[in-house]
Amino acid sequence: MKKNLLLVRFISFTALLLMLSCSELASDSGTMDADSDSDGDGDSDSDSDTDGDSDGDGDSDGDTDSDSDTDSDSDTDSDSDTDSDTDTDSDTDSDSDTDSDSDTDSDSDTDSDSDTDSDSDSDSDTDSDSDTDSDSDTDADADADTDTDADTITIQEADGLCVVEGTIDSNNTGFTGDGFANTSNDIGAGLEWSVIASVSGSYTLDWVYANGSGTSRPGDLLINSTSVANVDFPATTDWNTWSTVSASVSLTAGENSIRLEAIAGDGLANIDSLTVSGNGVAVGSCDGDTDTDSDTDTDSDTDSDSDTDSDTDTDSDPSCNPPGSGFYQMEDLDRGVVAVQVSGGVYVGWRMMGYEYDRENPANVAYNLYRDGTLVATVADSTNYLDNGGSSGSSYSVSAVIGGVECGQSDAVGVQGQNYIRIPLNPPSGGGGYEANDASPGDLDGDGEYEIVLKWQPYDAKDNSQSGVTSNTYLEGLKLNGTSMWRIDLGINIRSGAHYTQHSVYDFDGDGRAEIACKTAPGTRDGLGNYLSTGPAANDNDSADYRTSAGYVLTGPEYFTVFDGETGEELATILYPVPRNNNPASADVSAWGDNYGNRVDRFNGGVSFVSEPSGVTSGRPSIIHQRGYYTRMTISALNYQNGQLTELWTYDSDIESGGFGQGNHQIMTIDADGDGGMELIPGAATINDDGSFRCSTGVGHGDALHVGELIVGERPSVFMPHEGQGGHDLHFADNCQTVFNTSGSEDNGRGVAEYVSASNVNAASCSSSRGGDVHCDTGNSGAPSAGSNFLIYWDADEVRELAGGNVVTKSGGGTLLTAGGCDANNGTKSTPTLTADLFGDWREELVLRESDNTAIRVYTTTDVTDIRIYTLMHDPTYRMQVSMEQSSYNQPPHVPFHMGVGMQMPPTPDIYVP
Repeated sequence: MKKNLLLVRFISFTALLLMLSCSELASDSGTMDADSDSDGDGDSDSDSDTDGDSDGDGDSDGDTDSDSDTDSDSDTDSDSDTDSDTDTDSDTDSDSDTDSDSDTDSDSDTDSDSDTDSDSDSDSDTDSDSDTDSDSDTDADADADTDTDADTITIQEADGLCVVEGTIDSNNTGFTGDGFANTSNDIGAGLEWSVIASVSGSYTLDWVYANGSGTSRPGDLLINSTSVANVDFPATTDWNTWSTVSASVSLTAGENSIRLEAIAGDGLANIDSLTVSGNGVAVGSCDGDTDTDSDTDTDSDTDSDSDTDSDTDTDSDPSCNPPGSGFYQMEDLDRGVVAVQVSGGVYVGWRMMGYEYDRENPANVAYNLYRDGTLVATVADSTNYLDNGGSSGSSYSVSAVIGGVECGQSDAVGVQGQNYIRIPLNPPSGGGGYEANDASPGDLDGDGEYEIVLKWQPYDAKDNSQSGVTSNTYLEGLKLNGTSMWRIDLGINIRSGAHYTQHSVYDFDGDGRAEIACKTAPGTRDGLGNYLSTGPAANDNDSADYRTSAGYVLTGPEYFTVFDGETGEELATILYPVPRNNNPASADVSAWGDNYGNRVDRFNGGVSFVSEPSGVTSGRPSIIHQRGYYTRMTISALNYQNGQLTELWTYDSDIESGGFGQGNHQIMTIDADGDGGMELIPGAATINDDGSFRCSTGVGHGDALHVGELIVGERPSVFMPHEGQGGHDLHFADNCQTVFNTSGSEDNGRGVAEYVSASNVNAASCSSSRGGDVHCDTGNSGAPSAGSNFLIYWDADEVRELAGGNVVTKSGGGTLLTAGGCDANNGTKSTPTLTADLFGDWREELVLRESDNTAIRVYTTTDVTDIRIYTLMHDPTYRMQVSMEQSSYNQPPHVPFHMGVGMQMPPTPDIYVP
């Protein structure tokens, strides 16, 4: 996979004027609970709300040319033909020239790219060129292209070396060619080569390198974006001593991308050359196109001609199009324009896409803002604007301007009279009433706009530690304009409460529309009103009631189902990957830590980018579902592809005991080791992206969890308050090494870690309800308070604000928003329905339910900021953590980089959209 680092492309253009031909080179409770739940742990919280809060509870045009020219000249030719073509994407050129003195060539191009070709022919000939181009470059063509396959090729600093994330240096001795590649000292920094293989098969790669660091510098080898091996570069005597390492790989017939990237933070060794050996190899282009020209020239006269062809074709510029390649599959979002009437005019905000972001050349990207179809401003320093001339009747659209080329305008939006969108609701009937509880976003219909999947939780919902029969739980798909798309009834055999229904929402199969996945049972009805009918649900008894008199569901089938995002229809159902026990008819669940049904039904879930069964990380999203964490802990990864729901892997602490008892009421995800696959953080443990146990701090269960770059410049870390031993700790996600660890005499039920103040220059604040406010890098007190509940990016600065209840505040005081008429969820936890970057610029929206549950509101900021970064939803870590936000004791998402005072520009996300 490719890493998001400084990308330096070294492209060498070589133009050789030949007598007959030329060759072409294209190069992320404000109140503490006094909960009183009992889970048999001896832990005691005193939370008498039905909030699921049992805190202690127990609870380039690059052409590869292959030309065949036959020239037969029996005279003296003195022709000079100059073709100047500007092409836009694939073109078919057909030149027919018969030169006798001064003539004009006629080209017929069908183009969809932006190429400037300059051809110089030294004969008067009849050419028939068939080119297929798909990139944007400037090519110096000299119409006789001959590629010769050899059994061995050596690539140095020019042809075929497409990417150097670092520099080409010549300060050491002993290298060959013009220099050697010296990558930056970062995890993921790498080199890329392009090689053409004549046939699919095995090939040998040999790198000449120097490594005077004294320690080995390993690299991850990727062929066509797939990791295939680790290549070790042992230390050499010094930086002037060169050695060779080899690897055997499989290449496909045609052009192949070969990437080598650093596994450790000191980068790769210095690389002098790459030699590729096998059955017919050639240097590839660095832009990915293949042209095939077939020219037959016959001259039998004396010509003195000057021919000039000038073709200009215009069409959509490729820089305006979402990338079809990249590593992580992200959502194809629209511009997300929002306009709000404010004092002094209209505030307008919009998205910068992750694939538009240009870290090294920010001025390359600007945005044109149109009011009522007329250009108002070109904005190059932000993705928002205060239009003093706007009014309530105005409409706004935005277009990107990339490299001076204006892309298409977004759909126009009207002006909101207030800083929120109100989505009317129709609560389910029955029971004692319903609360618009947790939600997750997803583009359910593929129109580029987020919809909201809302969990309707009845007021008689129960924590697992509490007995009682509950009403049904529902999931509903809602458009931002208030349209209800469908409603799924999970039925009587799915108990209601914070710990039972974790819904994963994302585009799992890459068709451009999100699906919904969750635990189901006999009696579940899909969004069309039909009982489940696929897989094991095809012949079950949907009228069966498996509830005990205490309301627990301890017998009967357990399913896991994927539903269509647009219709709510059942797509696939399988047995839940980890059953209660080996006998579905038995109610014995004591293996999970109690015998009445508390710990067996503690679930977490979301989405992550993990490894396939082969161990290769594909960049495709996987469904994550966890069962158990107080004692036995299991985590399953599932894929939905081609209509099939399959289990990739399951971690089980009964098999790998390191995670036993180390789970929280949450799960989060981040790439802890820089290999592209995301590890899973269920609390005090780290589970590898392939489902194997990685490490644990051993502190046991906790009630809050924050994962990100919590110390500036350091690898990902984890902050969690402790339940059993009290206190809190911060540890690194990759090896569970503790940075600080405090203990206390009582359950520490809340905590937050984030950069919330201008004084947070070295580390985030680690704050907890019973541990105080400390600096995350030292554990020393005196840090600005990050509160103890929730977070949101809201105002104009780069630090994060505190969200609790229906209020947004600054650390240290100062109310920024009070959402009158709205309530938070989940009792004293006081969590919002959702926070995420749903539209507008990179800052987050706050979703709250109205107090009577007749609507939810989506609040957006109207503070003008000059901080310009891409939408957070195009950061893979943040987006995956958003998917996990709805799980159990809700926690806010984090970006994987430092977002605060003194921050560097974020890394470029390595993404594509389907």
